[in-house]
Amino acid sequence: MCLLSLYFDTRGQGRGTQEAMGEKREIWFMEGSTAEKLVAPLPPNYALRSLTTNKQSDANGRREQDGAPNYGVVLADMRDGAPVLPASWNGSGSNYRVIGVVPAAGLGTVETSASHGAKTAASVFAFVSCSASGEELEKTLGIAFENLELMASERAAREELERAEREREQLNEIGIALSSQRDVRELLNLILAKAREITRADAGSLYLVEDEDQGGRHLRFMLTQNDSLVFPFKEFALPMAEDSMAGYTALRGEVVNFADAHHIPPEMPFHFNDHYDRESGYRTKSLLTLPMRNAKGEVLGVLQLINAKNDPAARLHDEADVARHVLPFHERSVRLALSLASQAAVAYENRKLYNDIQTLFEGFVKAAVTAIEQRDPTTSGHSLRVAAYTQGLAEVVDQVSTGPYRDSRFDHEQMKEIRYAALLHDFGKVGVREEVLVKAKKLYPLQMELVKQRFDYIRKEVEASMVRRKLQMFLERDRGDALGEIARLSEDFEQRLERIQDYLRFILDANEPTLMEQGQFRKLSEIAQQFFVDSRGSELPYLNADEMRLLSIPKGSLDASERQQIESHVLHTFNFLSQIPWTKELRGVPEIARAHHEKLNGLGYPYQLRGDQIPLPAKMMTICDIFDALTASDRPYKRAVPAERALSILEECVRANEIDAELFRLFRESRVYERVMPRPPK
Repeated sequence: MCLLSLYFDTRGQGRGTQEAMGEKREIWFMEGSTAEKLVAPLPPNYALRSLTTNKQSDANGRREQDGAPNYGVVLADMRDGAPVLPASWNGSGSNYRVIGVVPAAGLGTVETSASHGAKTAASVFAFVSCSASGEELEKTLGIAFENLELMASERAAREELERAEREREQLNEIGIALSSQRDVRELLNLILAKAREITRADAGSLYLVEDEDQGGRHLRFMLTQNDSLVFPFKEFALPMAEDSMAGYTALRGEVVNFADAHHIPPEMPFHFNDHYDRESGYRTKSLLTLPMRNAKGEVLGVLQLINAKNDPAARLHDEADVARHVLPFHERSVRLALSLASQAAVAYENRKLYNDIQTLFEGFVKAAVTAIEQRDPTTSGHSLRVAAYTQGLAEVVDQVSTGPYRDSRFDHEQMKEIRYAALLHDFGKVGVREEVLVKAKKLYPLQMELVKQRFDYIRKEVEASMVRRKLQMFLERDRGDALGEIARLSEDFEQRLERIQDYLRFILDANEPTLMEQGQFRKLSEIAQQFFVDSRGSELPYLNADEMRLLSIPKGSLDASERQQIESHVLHTFNFLSQIPWTKELRGVPEIARAHHEKLNGLGYPYQLRGDQIPLPAKMMTICDIFDALTASDRPYKRAVPAERALSILEECVRANEIDAELFRLFRESRVYERVMPRPPK
């Protein structure tokens, strides 16, 4: 019986096949077997090893303790068509190549078997005769070695591919996590945490490059993390200079990697600042500093990673822990961290750009609200208050667990959508004629001024007519008769003046946007039927047809056409907001804003929507819009009402099926308006 074995260590993969196999190819065989004679003539580049059954087991155990898988070529006698292996045999078919030694008479029928006490059956890779020449034996062994080397190479390539795939998936997962983080501060924390995770760094810091107003730049120390120690820190700025590792990396865009931060080459322009270690008692050893580059190659920040560990769960409390667990940052980890740093830079730049766009849009919204209020200064603050009320009510609805809105929830983007719709709900008023928009009385100011001037002219004309008639009396009659007639004329004159003054007072009262009684319409008709003669001799009515029409408005200050113009602001708002390229999350803003004057009973405008045809945010905004219109400070066309009176009016709207009863209940019971309305003085 003979046993021949070869093994090599896969920890040498990547260093070349010869080095992986060792300087000599080791051949193992059983003592007392015919293999001793067979292998004796082999050249010295083979290392021959004789084994007993126990020694073979010992060799296997030694290799396993070394942490390397066993590989080998096994030369075994063939008996009854199967290789004869020791009872202690534990090799696997993938790691070993068995060469069967057969008698010179022939191979016979070969079958794999688990006989003769072998624990594991082995497939025969090749056969060789016990009388084979040295050349034949070497050729067979060479084929076996080449097959093992190929197998090891394939396995190494497969493991490398699997490792690369895991790393790709890990970076992809990190990229998704980075791109989904909306808060910049949380994003920076995530960047540092993930960089430490893939490099097994115990600690780390993150610096950002910031522009200065004067055109320069500096680094800002933004945050730090440490698995082993909690150490308080605060943000601070440091110069963009090469006398610090972070500054060096930021300026040059180069990776700095030291196995021991306390032994930095003297030619480097910086040294390790051990202030943190001295203050905290921490021990920094391996140190890696990486640039965060964007797609343009610009350095946006710097990642500094400290103490790569052989065990991520290890904690470094003292020098012994550092000596036991800290390793240099491996080149592969550096490459992964660089890829992550690039992803991080892009994610940070995108988030910063998104925030800049958000700030820009917020500025646009603020400017739009200002434009609305400048058109009608009497409604100053209305849009901001309605937005605050509506957001407050949405927060209440979002938290209810009973009732028709128990399943209604609003995420961050939906809350933003509601806020924008409420802020911009009246923007269409910029498309309404200003004189209609700010009309406080039934007659426009210029119209009322003309009416007053007309009545002044009528009074003066009556006075002049009276003077002319008195003079005529003196000229045509004797003194006694003249005085009597003049007295009668004076009395008639006073009555006419009083009637004219009464007409004007009534017109001034009728001009107010209050509810008119039926008798007031008759009085207006009476005034309109009075005539005077102008300076050109034309006979004209006290009130012309247009003035009569406007003064006859039964309620409010607007006639039908003017009210239509005011109501058109909703469509102006919708048309304007529809031109904005809203994101998917905010595309409902135009629809919500357009529906804020709709009523559940279908009597609202502009489309007479009913019930569930009206978006829920618009239903909420309607309640808040009416409440603010009632409680806002005095306006030329109305006086402010107390909150309780406004709630009573809204309750009447509920009974008329104009607004949602449940939403009004939540609005009233939660008293969201108290968060915005100023408290009355004590």
